[in-house]
Amino acid sequence: MMTVVRHLLDNLGSVILAMLLSFAVWVAATLQVDPFATEVFSNVPIEVINQPEGSVIFEPIAEFGNVEARASGSILRSLNQASFEATMDLAEVELGQPAAVEVEVTCTNSGVRILSFSPQVQTVVLEAIETVNVPVTLALTGEPAVGYEASIPALEPAQVTIQGPAPYLRDVATVSASLDITGAKEDVVQRVAVTPLNRQGQVVTGVQWSPDRVLAEIRVLRRVGFKPDVEVVPDLRVTPAEGYRLGNVEVDPSIVTLKGPPAVLLGLPGFVRTLPITATDTRVDLVKQVPLTVPLGIDVINADFVTVTVHVLPIQSGRTMTSSVEVRGVPEEWQAVFSPTVVDVILEGPDAVLAQLQPDDIQVLLNLYDFSLGIHRVAPIVLSPGEVTVVSVIPETIEVVLAELPATDVPTDTVQFETP
Repeated sequence: MMTVVRHLLDNLGSVILAMLLSFAVWVAATLQVDPFATEVFSNVPIEVINQPEGSVIFEPIAEFGNVEARASGSILRSLNQASFEATMDLAEVELGQPAAVEVEVTCTNSGVRILSFSPQVQTVVLEAIETVNVPVTLALTGEPAVGYEASIPALEPAQVTIQGPAPYLRDVATVSASLDITGAKEDVVQRVAVTPLNRQGQVVTGVQWSPDRVLAEIRVLRRVGFKPDVEVVPDLRVTPAEGYRLGNVEVDPSIVTLKGPPAVLLGLPGFVRTLPITATDTRVDLVKQVPLTVPLGIDVINADFVTVTVHVLPIQSGRTMTSSVEVRGVPEEWQAVFSPTVVDVILEGPDAVLAQLQPDDIQVLLNLYDFSLGIHRVAPIVLSPGEVTVVSVIPETIEVVLAELPATDVPTDTVQFETP
């Protein structure tokens, strides 16, 4: 036995040498059949790990990279982007401080050698995600109608919550919204979009805010010393030629605003007349520019005169009747004051029917069933016999003031109506 062992030991070097030669021959043969090669794999995803909670990567970094790998041809052919894992560990990165972080790359196949990865190192800046509450500033554009003014806006909610990186939040100077009230005569209630802006008036990006819309309410009130929405009533003294009738009457503007002492305006009716418009035996339309008749000290805003167009038409039959105005739908506990109390109704129909019409045959009604307390302009409803057509009513609308009955007796100059 000892002789065999001694023989093996004496020939150990030769045995090892033989094994190495055999391995070299195998390697050489293998390399001839499946030689090593180098290949670049593009668009390998870079995964960020251990990012501190409540932080965000402030400066953009590459999300994909390129791997240069070396292996035998058969192994390389079996690889793709998913065979590699590239990670960036942010555990040691401090908030607000730039840090160079190396990209670590591994391969699922141990027979692959990673030669390089691009980018190998990236500069990372982490910022804390913070939240602030900022009041909303509402900018009003346009102006209410003449004779009206807008109150201070009411917003709900009055502030919004903004979330984002601290440097972006520091850039927010205001949260802005806008609302157009051009020509408004009534309260404006609207949801408006809000936007965070910097000091230069530019939109701050990279942040989120909630809510993105707020409810804006603007009260629109009548200005003291103004009486808006006053109807213009033309004083027509026009006699058409035989065989012609008066047609539609147009007034431009048909509504004006008066300005003057509040006590005087309070006593004025809801209409204003023009100077008389006279014509006889006319067969063509009349277009007249006429001033308005207003008391001394009262001015008409933006209207020194109005244009009245009187259409004169050939007629089979026509008639103008003056009728008193009646109201319907006023609750017992309310009172209605309206002006004017009479209107001119221009009618068209057969001669025999029009000739026999009596004042009671024409009813002019103001339907107030669905109106609330306050000042309204209401178009009258005219009821006439079936053969008669109502061409027009002068004026087209009537101002009505609905108010609660006072505790004392109703004044003699207040007209009260009961619901039928």
